[in-house]
Amino acid sequence: MLKNYLKIAFRILRRYRAYSFINIVGLAIGMACCLLILAYVRHELSYDRYHKNASQIYRVVEELDLAGKKTHMAITPAPFAPAMDNDLEEVVHAVRFMSSRNIGDKVLVSFRDSHFYEDSWFYADDTVFEVFTFPLVKGDPKTALKEPLSVVVTEEAARKYFGDEDPLGKVLTVSDKYNQYDFLVTGVLKNIPPHSHFRFDFLASFITLETHYRFNLPNWFNHAYYTYLLLESGCNPKELEKKFPALVEKYTGKVGASVLKPHLQPLTSIHLHSHLRSEIEANSDIVYVYVFSATAFFILLIACINFMNLATARYACRTREVGVRKVVGARRAQLIKQFLGESILFSLLALPFSILFVELLLPVFSSLIGKKLVFNYFSNWLVLIGLLGVTILVGCLSGIYPALFLSAFEPVKVLKGTVFSGSRGVYLRKGLIVFQFAISIILMVSTAVIMNQVDYLRTKKLGFQKEQVLVLPLRSKETRVRYELLKNEFLKNPRIMKVTMSSGLPGRIPHYWVINAELTEELVDVKKKVMSAWVLMVDHDFIKTMGMELVEGRDFSRDFVTDEKEAVIINEQAAMEFRWTSPLGMKVKTENIDGYVIGVVKDFHFKPLYQLIEPIVIYIKPSFFEYASLRISPVDIPSTLADLKDKWRELAPNQPFEYFFLDSDFDSIYRSEERVGKLTASSTLLAIFIACLGLFGLASFTAEQRTKEIGIRKVLGASIPAIVSLLTREFTKWVVVANVFAWPVSYYVMQRWLQNFAYRINVGFLNFLLAAAMTLAVALFAVSYQAIKAALANPVEALRYE
Repeated sequence: MLKNYLKIAFRILRRYRAYSFINIVGLAIGMACCLLILAYVRHELSYDRYHKNASQIYRVVEELDLAGKKTHMAITPAPFAPAMDNDLEEVVHAVRFMSSRNIGDKVLVSFRDSHFYEDSWFYADDTVFEVFTFPLVKGDPKTALKEPLSVVVTEEAARKYFGDEDPLGKVLTVSDKYNQYDFLVTGVLKNIPPHSHFRFDFLASFITLETHYRFNLPNWFNHAYYTYLLLESGCNPKELEKKFPALVEKYTGKVGASVLKPHLQPLTSIHLHSHLRSEIEANSDIVYVYVFSATAFFILLIACINFMNLATARYACRTREVGVRKVVGARRAQLIKQFLGESILFSLLALPFSILFVELLLPVFSSLIGKKLVFNYFSNWLVLIGLLGVTILVGCLSGIYPALFLSAFEPVKVLKGTVFSGSRGVYLRKGLIVFQFAISIILMVSTAVIMNQVDYLRTKKLGFQKEQVLVLPLRSKETRVRYELLKNEFLKNPRIMKVTMSSGLPGRIPHYWVINAELTEELVDVKKKVMSAWVLMVDHDFIKTMGMELVEGRDFSRDFVTDEKEAVIINEQAAMEFRWTSPLGMKVKTENIDGYVIGVVKDFHFKPLYQLIEPIVIYIKPSFFEYASLRISPVDIPSTLADLKDKWRELAPNQPFEYFFLDSDFDSIYRSEERVGKLTASSTLLAIFIACLGLFGLASFTAEQRTKEIGIRKVLGASIPAIVSLLTREFTKWVVVANVFAWPVSYYVMQRWLQNFAYRINVGFLNFLLAAAMTLAVALFAVSYQAIKAALANPVEALRYE
C-alpha cells in the first residue's frame, strides 16, 4: 500500500508540475527562513551555558539611590565580593572583574617589536577558575593569578604576540594612560566562546590593582567592578538577597545601606535580559528573539497556506479517486494518512532546496544579525533533529486541512458527480489569502516605520555638529601631557580647522558623579543639595569645535586666567534640575573642581535618543583628557589622514595611529535598529514573494476553471480588458480586505516599538497607503499574467475545452 501511495504521489507531481514547483519552492523558502531563525535563537539562548556551574552563578548588580534618584548599575564597589564570600555561607566563591576600559579604554600591549592597543584586557581574582569554566591549556589555575603583575592569555593572543614560541615565562609590557608595567605570562586559556556575555584575551591578577595601581579597593562607594558569586547548589537567590541590606549596613552604616542596594542576576539571563548602566559589553534583547521567531513562523505559515490553498482548490481533480477508494473499503483514517503522507513528501522534497537556500542566505543573514552562524548538518545531532522536526512539522501543517477536507467526501455523491464545492472551501481560501497578505502588509509597514525611525535618529539635529569631526584617542600619558603641542602641530595643516581635547565625546561620556549645587534659599527644603550629573572635562575650544550654542553667559576663554580652575558650563537641563532661574554665578562642586557657572549651553544629545537629555557639567581639566577631536575640511580627506599619520609617528613614535569619525561612532549606537530594519525588509520581500507564488497558482487554477465562461464571453463580444478585470477583481478585493485587518495591528505593534525611544517619529498614514499600494501592485502583477493569458486565448479552443 505504501508503494502505491508513493506511486500516486509522484504521478501527481508529474501531472501538475507548475503547482508542484510552486509548493516546493514556497515550502523550501519558508523552511530555510525557519532554520536560519532557529539557529539564531539557539545561539542567543546558549549564552554562558557552557560554564559547568552556570545555573549556580549570579552577578551582583546594584540599585544606587542618590537623593531619590535611582540608577541601576552592573558595576559594584570592590568590597562586595570579599564581604559576601566571608559573611554569607550560601556563597561558595566570589570573583571580581575589572576591564581596562574602566581605567582608560584600551591599553598598549607590547612584546619586542609587536605593539597593539587592546580593549580586551581584564583583571580578575584568582578564584575566577573556581567560578567560571575557563580551561587553561598551559599553567596552573590555582597559582596563575596569585601574584601581582601576572597574566594569562588566550590561545589567540598567544599566537598574536608569541607566534610558535612557548608563552609561559614571557613578559608583556602594558601601558595605560597613567602607568607602564611588565606582566609575566603564567598561563594560556582556551579562546573564550563567542556565546559569552563578555570576552577577553588577557586576564591579569586582581591583586595588581592594589599593589601597583594603588586602587582604593576598600572603598564601598567606588563603583568600578563586576562581581560574580558561585552559590551552593539548591540555594534560593531571593532568600539570599534578603540578607544583603544587613550586610551593607554592617560595613557602611544606615546611610550606606540606604544608598547601596545590591541584587542578584542569573548569569544565563544577562545577555538577553540585562540593560543596566555600565554593562560589561552591549547585550542583546529577548524582544529580538521573539520578533525574529514570529517572523520566521509567519513566513513558514504563509508557505503552508499556499500548499493548503492549492490543494483544496484542486480537490475536484481527485474526488473520484476518493470515492472509488471509499467504495472498495478505504477508511477515512487511511485517506488522511495518504494525503498527509503526500504533503510530507512535498516537504521532504523541499528540504534539500531549503538547505541550499540556507547556505546561500547564511552569509547575508549573519551580517544582518551581526553574529557568525555555522550549520554543522552531520556533526551536531541537534541540527539533524531540527531539520527533521521542521520538515515533518511543515508537512503536517500544510497537509492537515486538505487531508481532512478530501477524506470527508461521501462516495455516493462523488460517483454520481453531485459533490458540491460549497462555500466553506471558497471562504477558507479567501480567508487564508487575506491572512497571507495581512502578514505581508504588517511586515511592510513595520519595515517602513523602522527605516524612518533609524533615518530620524541619524538626521535629527543633536545640538552639536558631528560631521567632519575626526577623533584621535589619547591612550598614553605622553600624548596627554603634550596635548598643547599636539594641537599646535595639527593646526599647522590647512585642512584642519579646529582642534579640541576632552575626557569624553557624545555617546562616550564615562563620568557620572555626585554634584553639590548651590540652591536658592526658597528651594533648600524642597530638594537636597546632593544630586548626580554627567561630567565632561574639556579644553577652551570644545564648545566652538563641536558647534554648540550658548544660550546664556560666555564660553571658556584664555583671557580669563581663572577659567581653568573655577569656570563651569552647564546645559539647560542641569539648570532646570538644580532649579536655577538665573544660573550664572551659581556654585557647583564635583570631585575635582569647586567653581562657578559662567555659561549655559543649549541642550545637546550626548546620550542615545532612547533617553531624554540629562544634566551635564562641563569644565576644564587637562589631566582627564582622553580624546583629541579635529574638525577637518571635507576636501581630500585621505591626504589629511596621511599627513596626520606622519605627524603622529613623529610626535608619538611608540603609539599606533588610531582614529574614528564622530558621526559614524555616534550612529553606530543604532546598529541593532538598522539590523532589525534590514531583517524585516528581507522578511517582507520573502513573505510577499511566497504569497504571490500562491496567488499565481490560484489565478492559474481560476482561469482554468473558467475557461468555457471566458470563451463564451469573448464570443458575445467581451473585450480583453473586461475579461482581465473580471479575473483580477476578486483577488484585488482580497488584498483590500487584508489591508483593513493589517493596518490596526501594524499601528499597534509599531507604536509599542517606538515607545523604546524618548525621541521618535509619528506613525504616518502615508506608510499604510504605500504598503497598500505596493501589495496591491504586486498582487495584480502576480495575477495579471494568467488573466491576460486567458483573455488572449482563442475562444474556439476554449469552447472545445474538456
